Amino acid sequence: MSDRPQRFTEAEATVDWIIETVGHDIRVGAPLGLGKPATLLNALYARAKANPAIRLSILTALSLDVPQASSELERRLMDPIVERVFEDYPGLHYLQDVRTGALPDNVTVSEFFFQPGSMLGNEHAQRHYRSVNYTHVARDLIDSGVNVLMQMGAPGPDDSCFSLSSNTDVTLDLVPVVEAMRERGEPIWVVGQLNARMPMMTRSALVDASLADAVFEGEAASFKPFGAPAMPVAPADYAIGLRVSSLIADGGTLQIGIGSLSDAIAYSCDLRHNHNADYQALMASIGRSDDEGALIEAIGGLEPFAQGLYGCTEMLVEAYIQMYRAGVISRPVYDDIGIQKLLDAGAIGTDVNATTLAALRDAGDLRSQLDETDVARLKHIGVFHDRVSLRARELDAGDGGATIAADLDDDAARAEIEARCLGDRLKGATLVHGGFFLGPNSFYDALHGLDDHERELFHMTSVGEINELYGNEALRRVQRRQSRFVNTAIKATLSGAIASDGLESGQVLSGVGGQYNFVSQAHALDDGRSIICVRAVRQSSDGPESNIVAHYAHTTIPRHLRDIVVTEYGVADLRGKTDEQVAKALIEIADARFQDELRSSAVAAGKLARDYQVPISARRNTPENVGRWLAAEQARGRFEPYPYGSDFTEIERALIGALRKLQGGSAGQTLSQFVRHASRLASLPVAAAPYLERMGLERPRSLRESLYARLVTLALINDGVIDANDDETEDSDHGA
Repeated sequence: MSDRPQRFTEAEATVDWIIETVGHDIRVGAPLGLGKPATLLNALYARAKANPAIRLSILTALSLDVPQASSELERRLMDPIVERVFEDYPGLHYLQDVRTGALPDNVTVSEFFFQPGSMLGNEHAQRHYRSVNYTHVARDLIDSGVNVLMQMGAPGPDDSCFSLSSNTDVTLDLVPVVEAMRERGEPIWVVGQLNARMPMMTRSALVDASLADAVFEGEAASFKPFGAPAMPVAPADYAIGLRVSSLIADGGTLQIGIGSLSDAIAYSCDLRHNHNADYQALMASIGRSDDEGALIEAIGGLEPFAQGLYGCTEMLVEAYIQMYRAGVISRPVYDDIGIQKLLDAGAIGTDVNATTLAALRDAGDLRSQLDETDVARLKHIGVFHDRVSLRARELDAGDGGATIAADLDDDAARAEIEARCLGDRLKGATLVHGGFFLGPNSFYDALHGLDDHERELFHMTSVGEINELYGNEALRRVQRRQSRFVNTAIKATLSGAIASDGLESGQVLSGVGGQYNFVSQAHALDDGRSIICVRAVRQSSDGPESNIVAHYAHTTIPRHLRDIVVTEYGVADLRGKTDEQVAKALIEIADARFQDELRSSAVAAGKLARDYQVPISARRNTPENVGRWLAAEQARGRFEPYPYGSDFTEIERALIGALRKLQGGSAGQTLSQFVRHASRLASLPVAAAPYLERMGLERPRSLRESLYARLVTLALINDGVIDANDDETEDSDHGA
């Protein structure tokens, strides 16, 4: 019997054990995102800061930090939100020091994925960034010399096991590696933190407690997991989501990521499935080229999801729960290829009966004389119930009756088998395979709220199982029929190359993660497609900027893997097309303000004929046209900015949107707007009162607060939240 794990109820005692066991050269590998044991990492980092003799390396990804205010106005808005949303989440102290440049010389932090944009200009983070495909992370962690694997999970049903919870992704790929290293006597230790507030996931996520050498558990190990508040879904996101929803085949497979675009796709799929007449009318109104219509007919559809979708995604996000509740995610897959093929062919259903056994036998998937392997398999998939056993070629049905010859070609025996041995329903159904999860607090609440049966449907497993085909490839190909791998990018070039994780300067924005894996997999599957979503325009401090560009000095997805690109203005099918066809297709889904410049660049590069003219229909690619059809739908109560709720109050949502737009403009623009509304801002509109109260500015006590109150009011006016011409005003400058 293993003496693992050592159990601790204090972080400091756990760190003492780590140092005593491992020594002063500690190289920690920790999961991406939510699964970092923050309490333990903070205690270990504090010990390293206090003792320069300790050399600490942390290899991880997506270190999550509580938002930090960068101005007085932001602090007034954010502090109450942070206190309410994040509660006792401890943060990651090493991350705070990386941000401020205060990391000590004996500590190194290296990540393979950043919170998007969070480390731009940070020298330590940029120098130590590792560009790694997600499926290669386990290999590269070991090759880098990691000697301590640390993870936060959830307590299991009993002390014999625990749940990897949010991060089965790399950990399950590492388990056989760890076991082999232990057998060879090579130094590797596994340390867990069990947080009772983490959702307990089952199936592959439940691992034997002996996997860990040490476990930190109890009250001190539990805190509120990092909840990433849902972001508002912009009009462009909804337009992209609608177009993507029409490219998804009924009965197919769907992969999407986190963020407002995934919410838009889920919402659009719900509309397609549950309000189909409205959906079809809407799709007709947003404008589609003939090529887009032909692509929808060839690979997607506009009808409800009668067969349903199966989810196969490295990142399980709230959108999958919403689509499950909407009846969109409803196609189960099974880990038995024979059963899967029969289900797909319609030869059997999920209820077990005599037809199930006959179909397996007729397909040549069962021998007439059943052996122990056959019986174990039939029990595993639910064709036989659990009480059935085999002894000397005789089946015991476990009902106290006589044994039965285990011969399917014996009519009498087969009748007895059908009467006494069959189960009720196939076992092992999976609606979504996921590698890790992250999302808002409402998502974690939903996972906690799943009943035992529902929880089994959301199968957390390794990233190696999801992001690649190799290893049990035949089954994965059968399960992943009509796959649509949907990912986002920051730029698409006229050659069809995609930039998603970095800037032209070489600065890393986020990381490649699994995007390359999924794009490659789409090309490897006979009926798979990669869909890259790109917002056509980026609003910068210098004004609008096209995200469809002639060329870009950084590539995440090379042009030879080009497939489908979607903007709010249309769909470009690039697979197998010539460079000229690709350039035309992308120009025609670009924003109209940038089409002439793009055309000129392509002509100058010799990729486009000089007589090519942008079609008149594409000249209507403007935000105003997108906003026009969306406004009509919003008047009907649809396409709200937060379709699945928000951690923010209504007043906070208005303030966030208004202040973001104010910050997005130039100082000169803000000043000119301030001057234009100066007379109205002499006394503050009554309509601004609840917003100013939320910001603690309803009664300014200084000249500075008076200025802040007017800036907030200006932002609300600019965003249309309140009316600048409201004659009702009040003098709020008490004490100013």
